[in-house]
Amino acid sequence: MLKMVSSSFYNTLIDNEEAIPKTTMLEIDRIRKKNILFTINTNRHYQEVLDYNKSYNFIDYIISLNGSYIYDVNNEKCLFKKKLSTVNLKKIKELYNDKEILYYTEDSVLKDFDNNEIYKVEIKINNDLDDLLKRANKLKVNMSTLRINNEEFLEMTSNNASMFTGLDKISLKNNFDLKKILSICGNDSDLPIVKNIEKAFIVKNASNLLKKETKRVTFSNNEKGVERVLKKIK
Repeated sequence: MLKMVSSSFYNTLIDNEEAIPKTTMLEIDRIRKKNILFTINTNRHYQEVLDYNKSYNFIDYIISLNGSYIYDVNNEKCLFKKKLSTVNLKKIKELYNDKEILYYTEDSVLKDFDNNEIYKVEIKINNDLDDLLKRANKLKVNMSTLRINNEEFLEMTSNNASMFTGLDKISLKNNFDLKKILSICGNDSDLPIVKNIEKAFIVKNASNLLKKETKRVTFSNNEKGVERVLKKIK
């Protein structure tokens, strides 16, 4: 029996106008009334997602910053967090000293890490991804690429945190196994989910990286791809 549905946020649940269709919200409400948890996974801060939850409660957990920070919405507290080590942060700063680096705390974006807890790092890609990856060869971090608002970034988080480990943490807390999770994915950071969750779908507008891993494809975010998967849940 299904216990949880997870969905990517950008490029998947919300459309290009950054809205969630009302009919999709009704489907989310329907499955939650069947005691199925609904979880959002996002590359960005959990507060960005909570803004959509203000007038219509529909989220149980938010896996934010690529799995390095998990927020329990119902209990209004952090379930799990895994920061980047100071060693890795210093290496990143040294390796990319000619690039603008964005450092993500729990709730803000900084241009230097100082003494703050940093959960994710972003470096803008300017047709130089191969070079950026080559520099990162000796770093012990998880890496993925993010495309948003016509810009592309190289993302780095702790190698002990990913979107998939986020799902694992939530399933352990709620005492069910990973076979009882259904996921709809759309970003490269969702690759560990697509590889490890049996019932993982991708939206039609997902990258080729995800398309190589599964033939479970739904419609795009502008064609209510998430809603179409939810409607199949009885």
